[in-house]
This record gives sequence, structure tokens and C-alpha cells, in this order.
Amino acid sequence: MSAMNDLDLQLKEAENQLDQAKDIIQSIRKLLSSNQDGEQRNDEQPKRDPVEDKVTVRKMLAKKSTEGYTAQVKELLHKFGAEKLSDVDPKDYEDLYYSAEGLGQ
Repeated sequence: MSAMNDLDLQLKEAENQLDQAKDIIQSIRKLLSSNQDGEQRNDEQPKRDPVEDKVTVRKMLAKKSTEGYTAQVKELLHKFGAEKLSDVDPKDYEDLYYSAEGLGQ
């Protein structure tokens, strides 16, 4: 009967190890799943359309100009090396937008 008890103990130990392995596998799957979700979120970021950005920047500049900041708007354009918005490098639209947004604050 002692051999049966030893076998039973070994089987219980094997069950415990399998349970631990299952827990580890589930943890790894959760980590991989959350990592894939993060990658998908990064991949799903919309591509910026320079034409839309230009329209948005133009609206902001027009708004600030009508609020009485025409001279400051012209200074901003000069800061970006331009006389008019069409002369501004599209990569600078975001910076120009936020700079204009800050006028009067």
C-alpha cells in the first residue's frame, strides 16, 4: 500500500505542477494580448493629412486675426520662415497651430 501512497503523492505533485504551468501560460497570454493591443493602437493612429492640417491651421490663424492678433499672426508666419501659410513647411503645421492657439492667453 505504501507504493500506492507514493504514486498518489507523485500524481498530486504532477497535478500541482500542471496547474502552475497553466497559470503561467495564462499570464503570458494576457501579457501578449495586452502588448498586441498596444501595438494595434499605435498602428491605428490616423495618418495626418497635410491638406487637412493646412485647413485647420488656416482656420486658427483666421480666428486669431479676427480677434485682433493680426500682427502676431504675421510674426508667427515669419518665425516659420514664411510670408503666408502656403509658404510654411507642412511638417511645421502642428507647431504653428499651437503657437497661434496660444496668442492672447
